[in-house]
Amino acid sequence: MKDKEGVKKKSARKVEKSGVKREKGIFLDTAIINANVITVDENMSRAEAVGILNGRIVAVGSNEEIESMVGSNTKVIDAKGKTVVPGFHDSHMHPLLVGHFARGVQLTDVKDIPEMLERIKEKVKETPKGEMILGFGWNQERMAEKRYPTRWEVDTVAPDHPVFLIHWNAHIYLINTVLMKQKGITRDTPDPPGGTIVKNEKGEPTGVLLENAIDLIAPGFLETGAGLFSYEQSKAALKYCADKAAEWGLTSIVDILAGDAQVKAYQELEAEGNLPVRVNFYLGFQYLDYLIKLGIKSGFGSSKVRLAGAKMIVDGSLSSHTAALREPYTDMPDSKGVMRLTPEEIRAFVENATKNGIRVDIHALGDGAIETVLKIFRETMNKYKVKDPRFKISHCIIHGPDLIEQFREMNVIANVQPVFVMKGQHWIPRLVGPQREKYAHPYRSMMEAGIHMCSGTDAPIETMNPIMNIYAAAVRKDAQGIPEGGWHPEQCVPVEHALKMVTIEGAYATGEEHVKGSIEVGKYADLVILTDDPLAVEPDKIKDIRVLLTMVGGEVVHSKME
Repeated sequence: MKDKEGVKKKSARKVEKSGVKREKGIFLDTAIINANVITVDENMSRAEAVGILNGRIVAVGSNEEIESMVGSNTKVIDAKGKTVVPGFHDSHMHPLLVGHFARGVQLTDVKDIPEMLERIKEKVKETPKGEMILGFGWNQERMAEKRYPTRWEVDTVAPDHPVFLIHWNAHIYLINTVLMKQKGITRDTPDPPGGTIVKNEKGEPTGVLLENAIDLIAPGFLETGAGLFSYEQSKAALKYCADKAAEWGLTSIVDILAGDAQVKAYQELEAEGNLPVRVNFYLGFQYLDYLIKLGIKSGFGSSKVRLAGAKMIVDGSLSSHTAALREPYTDMPDSKGVMRLTPEEIRAFVENATKNGIRVDIHALGDGAIETVLKIFRETMNKYKVKDPRFKISHCIIHGPDLIEQFREMNVIANVQPVFVMKGQHWIPRLVGPQREKYAHPYRSMMEAGIHMCSGTDAPIETMNPIMNIYAAAVRKDAQGIPEGGWHPEQCVPVEHALKMVTIEGAYATGEEHVKGSIEVGKYADLVILTDDPLAVEPDKIKDIRVLLTMVGGEVVHSKME
């Protein structure tokens, strides 16, 4: 059956196909009608309406077919021609930091150091003396001075408060003198393994810490908050993030680096009915032995809160020159970046997790780190003959044709952040030079190789708006539409594929493609209604699309429908 535009429509499938008997007097709980439904099934089929019962999709088809299942107690949502897509997935984010940073000093858009200091000064005015001031988002690459700020500069506006300022990439940290003294850091403090205490020409710490040096201030900060916050504060931060996620149309999020506080809080929020979205979490690799001892494997949990696997960070970030490259940085020829862990440590983690049924996600930005991880993946596959390990690498920014081929051969998942292109385009050329930048965020090359790519935002590093991931993958421009024509447009992917990256590919990455990620009979009723069709508008206009309604398991968790 085709509509007047020649688009195939699915006939409604019978309720029995989802295991729910269509007995006399049993009708739909919810019907969405008069919609432009993009199912994201294998054929990218279209439909007019969706039927929902007991939290699952039980019919997809025409208005007439779905309306025949409507009873007196059925909630009918008239989409009024708006577009319905599967609920969005964010495959890589840090919910704890999203919540905590929302209460701190916002530095993501500061243009220079004086503006940064002014914002800290305003926070000082409202903060009791001696209390911690947390800030997030500063980025020397986007500031006029093009250098790191120093503790002495921060001291001028915050002489009596400990100040902890996290860089945009969360791999660089700035502290003031008060906090430095509290933590006992002096000119004689040695660099920790995999980290650097930046010092000036006189050997004095400047207040800037790189990578593992954060452990001198807040060990485990990314996972647990490192004691800087109470459990109740952290639980509230997670609730804040989950609520915001629902507003953005996210029905599933991945907490990519969780600790015990998050696991406890997510379960409590679910039990209290205060968790509007589904959460998969990866525990830091330090928890691996505990998981193995308890016999817990990936997939353990409920339909709402679920263990996805274990996470390890093996290198740093490009903007801090700590991503591990195969060849030196173009603008820093004496450095290839930093490997935070040895190959032996990485291998032990991957092997122990894999043979015990725990899937892994490894942070590797640079081609040097990616090469090391892929070698270990191959050795592990050959040694243990695991049928479907679904190895995953997060970020994988600087690539090469040989690495892409290895992804393809081993079916390694690329957990990518298209939103990084929006800012990274401004400094990647200087860092790696013209040849390597051709394979920076090489999404088209990876797509054509048949590599599974799921999209995440790494929030709070970037906005958690999944529509911006679709936009950035499809046009490779920043939010202002720069550059005209896109940055390396040969690596743009079709909008259809960008949509899959935030829906069905996200479900595949956590091993849940059989229950979510597309609008098909039997799957969770996780849906989003949008103001416009991302496959129909001009690609440059995708960023302007807004979420009107978010549904998780048949329940409306956010709505701006009239």
